[in-house]
Amino acid sequence: MGQTNSMARSGANPAARADLKSGQAVDPGPYEAIVTGHVVGSRMGELQVYIPEWGGLQTDPTHQIPVSYASPFYGVTFGTDSQQLPSTSWTTSGQSYGMFMVPPDVGNKVLVTFIRGDLSRGYWFACCYDSTSHHMVPTPNARNIGGNSSQNTQLDTNAPTYLANEIGTNSVMPVVEYDTGSGSAFTQDGLVQTPRFINTYQASILINQGLDRDPVRGAISSSSMREAPSQVFGISTPGKSLTGNKSQFTSPPSNVEGSQAVAGRTGGHSFVMDDGALNADNVDDGTDQLIRLRTSGGHQILMNDTQQVLYIASASGFQWLEFSSDGSINVYGKNGINVRTEGVMNLQGDAAIIMNSKGAIQMNADKGISITTAGSMAINAQIALSLNSTGMASLKAGGVCSVGAGGILNLGSAGITNISGSLTNLTGEAGVGGGIATSANYVNLADVTINGSLWTFKDGAQKTICSVAPSHEPWLDPSTNKRPAPKYASGSLGGSLINLATSVAASAGAGSATTAVNSFFS
Repeated sequence: MGQTNSMARSGANPAARADLKSGQAVDPGPYEAIVTGHVVGSRMGELQVYIPEWGGLQTDPTHQIPVSYASPFYGVTFGTDSQQLPSTSWTTSGQSYGMFMVPPDVGNKVLVTFIRGDLSRGYWFACCYDSTSHHMVPTPNARNIGGNSSQNTQLDTNAPTYLANEIGTNSVMPVVEYDTGSGSAFTQDGLVQTPRFINTYQASILINQGLDRDPVRGAISSSSMREAPSQVFGISTPGKSLTGNKSQFTSPPSNVEGSQAVAGRTGGHSFVMDDGALNADNVDDGTDQLIRLRTSGGHQILMNDTQQVLYIASASGFQWLEFSSDGSINVYGKNGINVRTEGVMNLQGDAAIIMNSKGAIQMNADKGISITTAGSMAINAQIALSLNSTGMASLKAGGVCSVGAGGILNLGSAGITNISGSLTNLTGEAGVGGGIATSANYVNLADVTINGSLWTFKDGAQKTICSVAPSHEPWLDPSTNKRPAPKYASGSLGGSLINLATSVAASAGAGSATTAVNSFFS
């Protein structure tokens, strides 16, 4: 046994000397291994790996070995797959539970071990951070952190034309990794200063949502490379391959199995828990203390302690809900907001209830409608006012009751008409109109409309009697004419300044945001 272990450690290749299923014993490890492929037949997360310590060529199948997946947590109910219980119903057919993480891409480094040194009982159980390229962990929507140069964020010259027209100096864009093997990757200020390309896929989603200029709800700073030790915790999925299940390589590198190698992904789903950014002095600067759950396509739930905001939004940006720091709840639904209860619905506003519609307002009750006010009531119509009842109609006032018209006043009845009073005056002079309602108090609030392919803020575009009217993002609170201000110094975003390639910046023409984004996604 000792001699075999010595041979394994010295660089000899046990896989080349014997059948991998022979039970031949080797040093159990653990070993650092390089992923050369995925064993797809069993669908159990098995990997094909190359162990450099055993020598040989990485691309030579005889120097590769299959290893199984050892999950941190997994289980099945008693009798599953064992025939110890009859599979006569769903309760005895077996149920499974646990944690399953997508196996890492070809070329990544993992740790493997062999139970009791048996080559046929190999397991991979951990992934190694073998590179400083982990800016997108745990969120693919992290903006470039640190730095003060406009060179820090660049738009790919192959990016869709409309992106060049959307991005400005106040854009806050998610970025991808940089080749840290490059001689220009490090600066005198450290690794975080490296330039990175904008993640075109994720940037398109933020533009479509109207969040591409929002450092709170859009591209956040929650990267595992933001500070050391990191204040950021979480997990993200790889995201879809940009060419489906096919290789990204037309001519794979000599040490890569090209059939399963993936060079580009969209960015995946992410769950981030951030204890807040630290400044250069390792002191909390109050930025991005949050929890965020976000899908690759843009649906998200954000709980931000720094801004005191709870925010839920759809990938399209057509629906969002926000619990704001001022205690208000703001809701936007582009094509409708529908609410129903089979019980009683109570709606109360201690200050006021204001309703405004650019179309019609309809109210119906099968059993009756009662409107009561302790103050005055005004009913005003710009064109016509009609009060109709198929039964009785009564108009009564405890004091003076005035009915007036700027033109002709008609009082008629299909039956008897009675006019009575202790004193009745009928004259040809104009009647008193003191009880007639005056015009409503309209205000002009900001709105957001699509301008080419960019969601554009337009001041005073909404005529309404409401004091607040949410819009598509980027919505601004009319009480402050802005979103609640981020609580960090202006200019500290680092990567928000964009350096557009000349050929891209000169490109002209852009369709609607939805068309452009859908075209890119397809």
